[in-house]
Amino acid sequence: MEASPGGWDRPVICGRTPSGPETRVTLASSNWFQPNPAPGRTGAAPAAPAEGQPSPPPAGGQEGQPAPFGGGAFSFLILALPLLLIFLMTRSQNKKQKQLEANLKVGDRVFTQSGILGRITDINPNSPRVKLEIAPGVNVQILKSAIQGADPGEVAADAKAADKAKESAKDKKS
Repeated sequence: MEASPGGWDRPVICGRTPSGPETRVTLASSNWFQPNPAPGRTGAAPAAPAEGQPSPPPAGGQEGQPAPFGGGAFSFLILALPLLLIFLMTRSQNKKQKQLEANLKVGDRVFTQSGILGRITDINPNSPRVKLEIAPGVNVQILKSAIQGADPGEVAADAKAADKAKESAKDKKS
């Protein structure tokens, strides 16, 4: 190695150098890429106990320390909890969809997943399809599972009509 003007050693690159033949690349410290030994461990691994002798207790005087965060049980909970939540959420959605499909009847105004609004014109209980009239004289067949619910505009109009009926009943009583 050659010494630099600042006093640091620098590596010499393999190949011809001004001083002569090919040399090996070395760095300032021979164990530069080797990790430092752990504190208190300067020698080789401890010798195994002789046969018939009990092994010495671990350092610190504690026999068996539990694994951090409960060990395997905690890891299992971390993995199982999201799966359980996903299962419960999809189960409730499936129940709601089946209830909606069971309550469909001819004449209901509904909207689909794709945003189509229409009135149900034909339902076959044994078929997964229904016919929707989306415009006068324009009928389409869609899957029952594609129906998202009742038309929100229709529901609001029904609520207003019910309020007017209540008001007119009150007016007649007074």
